[in-house]
Amino acid sequence: MTEIPFIVSARAGKLLGRENFSNPEGAIIELVKNSYDADAKSCLVVFDIVFKIEKDEQGNDKKTLNNDSSSIFIIDNGEGMSKDVIENQWMKIGTGNKETEFISKNKRVKTGAKGIGRFALDRLGFNAEMWTVSNESNGFNWKMDWKQFDNSDKSISEITAELSDNNVNISEFIKTNFNHIKLEKIFNVASFNTGTILKISNLKDEWYENDIAGVFKSLEALIPPKELNMSFEVNFQHIQKPKEFGKVETAFFNDYDYKLIAKFNAEKLSVDFEITRNEMDIDLIKKNYSDLYKNAKTPYDLKTLENKTFKYSKGIDELLEWEFDENNTKLLKNLGSFNLTFYYLKYNVSLKEGYPFKSINQKERRSVLHKFGGVKIYRDSFRVRPYGDPDNDWLKLGARVAQSPAGSGQRIGDWRVRPEQTAGIITISRKNNPNLIDKSDRGALQENDSYETFKSIIIKVINEFEVDRTKILNVLFKHFKILKEKERENEIQRRAESLADIIVAERKVVEEKLYGKKYNDVDLFQQKREEEERRKYEEAFKDTFKAIDDEKIEKDNEEIVQVRGLASLGLIVSSFAHELKEVKNNVEDINDLENIYKDLVSDEAKKKIEFNDGVNIIKSLKLDTEKIIHWVDYSLTAVKKDKRKRGNLDFIKYFDSLSKEWKNVLKNRNIELVIKKDTKAKYLFRAFEMDMNTIFSNLISNSIDSFQNLKVMRDRKILIIMNLENENLIIDYSDNGTGLSKAFDNNKENIFLPFTTSKKDRNGNDIGTGLGMYLVKNVIDDYNGDIMISNTDIGFKIRIEFPIRKNEKNEI
Repeated sequence: MTEIPFIVSARAGKLLGRENFSNPEGAIIELVKNSYDADAKSCLVVFDIVFKIEKDEQGNDKKTLNNDSSSIFIIDNGEGMSKDVIENQWMKIGTGNKETEFISKNKRVKTGAKGIGRFALDRLGFNAEMWTVSNESNGFNWKMDWKQFDNSDKSISEITAELSDNNVNISEFIKTNFNHIKLEKIFNVASFNTGTILKISNLKDEWYENDIAGVFKSLEALIPPKELNMSFEVNFQHIQKPKEFGKVETAFFNDYDYKLIAKFNAEKLSVDFEITRNEMDIDLIKKNYSDLYKNAKTPYDLKTLENKTFKYSKGIDELLEWEFDENNTKLLKNLGSFNLTFYYLKYNVSLKEGYPFKSINQKERRSVLHKFGGVKIYRDSFRVRPYGDPDNDWLKLGARVAQSPAGSGQRIGDWRVRPEQTAGIITISRKNNPNLIDKSDRGALQENDSYETFKSIIIKVINEFEVDRTKILNVLFKHFKILKEKERENEIQRRAESLADIIVAERKVVEEKLYGKKYNDVDLFQQKREEEERRKYEEAFKDTFKAIDDEKIEKDNEEIVQVRGLASLGLIVSSFAHELKEVKNNVEDINDLENIYKDLVSDEAKKKIEFNDGVNIIKSLKLDTEKIIHWVDYSLTAVKKDKRKRGNLDFIKYFDSLSKEWKNVLKNRNIELVIKKDTKAKYLFRAFEMDMNTIFSNLISNSIDSFQNLKVMRDRKILIIMNLENENLIIDYSDNGTGLSKAFDNNKENIFLPFTTSKKDRNGNDIGTGLGMYLVKNVIDDYNGDIMISNTDIGFKIRIEFPIRKNEKNEI
């Protein structure tokens, strides 16, 4: 037996380079990253793009690119290369030295790992030349003709480059070749004692001004931000346009509304937060709104607002609302620690909302966000593309806004930040996050389980800021709402007074015309009579105007109730969609099927056991049909017009109806619904029936899910108890299912926040809608009620309180 080796053609090597650097911009970025890996403190990128004058068909002068005479230089003051490194690493395709020796002499984590960076030279031009000098030698000159790879008859081992000794002085090279740019004024040219010069010539691409500007912009996003305190700078020059570019500046935000720093510790499975609020005008708050925050809990109190910055920690299970098990604990630990610095910068300040915000420079903010906006990922201080690019909303922040378009202070947890108003820096590393792996083309990260969990954590961290902002602004929103209601009442009073004055004055004019002026203007009796008359008119008009306004509000509420009811219906239908799928093919002619079956089967066959199997199958199909009929009936009756009208709702009748609607579903799952009440009492409450459906249908749906996850055998029961206490209608709802997830132990009230759910996939992504309990809380808030989570040893229990109006109390 003979062992034979593979032979790799030169063309395969060429394809390898082309595949990994699909555009020239990426190739230049790769070479700049190589400078960083070589411990360079400075890197110089120079474009020397030459044009030539030719005659067109009409004989006119035409300016065209001369790629044969154009060049690109990349020069650094890194450690340079020795002859051994050039021969055994630089010339070795796919070398793994950066994978095994990924920490540089200056303690930098190297960005490269695949050993194919030199193919970036092939991507840019047909010819490449390198001068390099290290502390171990005076220097070497390396030349390469990449056209050799076009010869399909050659194997890759037959491709050669020229290497010769060359005493090179990089500082003198820069001064000699680029003296007219006066680079010594821009950075320290004398610091280039060691390093590497790369010259790419006979260029493959046409480099127009906008293409060169695109590279500069990409480098701005690539170079480590100032916040990372990395000693690496890049200067960018265009010989034909010496004033166009210069030092590549990086992001640094000092004008922001919010800054959030989050540090995920994979060992402790916790996240440390530091939030800085820079949005509010503290002087205005202290002057006009100090009472609103004075007695609030930390960190929503006035003192914390004045201090601006506060810190706290959360377990990752609490943040993700994800109860620990063996699998997700392993996944989170293997993900590794990472940090996020997140900024929120709004574009404008709305005077209509009236919040005491600081004034901002809109133009400057838009410019900064256009240049440096987006949540970007940096691995070992270098940018991972395309995350954070203007057209790359990788966290789907825009979709979240579409899901929840509420105003910032309207309800706690409702508001979502727009992607174009954010900036962020996520720092990961090859050492700490080995499972966040680059794709082979270095265009993005591989979308594996670790990546999905990583994304989930980032979104939840951003949500911490969103919730914090809504909690601060919601206090003001409620205050403004009260003031607005008072203003409405005052306006009604003014309108009533004005109309009463007009009627009294008109009546006096008519009386004087008919009877003459009988009374003196100062007649006390006359004044008292007019005052009483005016008062009666005012009361009548106030009631009329208020009724008109209330009717308009009621109509608006009807629309809200309908939308809310439809949302709840959607949640419930989605929860039980599997039932509809199971039986969708079994619904036609079911009722006639049994008779047809019996007619077709002979009397002799009916005596066999198999005949009864057929009868049982038909009965099963009938049960499936009943399920469909139930859900169709429920869907249709849930939005009936009479349920969208507010009226005195009799809760005894309502719960009887609710029990019938859910009877089949609960029966099929062996769940008992028990409703306890004082039969002598009248439980009347002015409400929309659809709103009550939103509350109790969501609660029952959650209980059913809870019972499905129950791992112990016990009778399944849902209990609803009604009472009247201190002018409140009290409803206690409980089940003996699994209860709240342990992820909510530290803050049970979080279940009422929008898009909050304990239903997760294996990567921690939400698979529940997270809207059910949010809708429940919304309805109860709209009725000025209260909902409290009660402590219980088994299952889940809440108390709902509705205040009874005076007229409702009398009816009771």
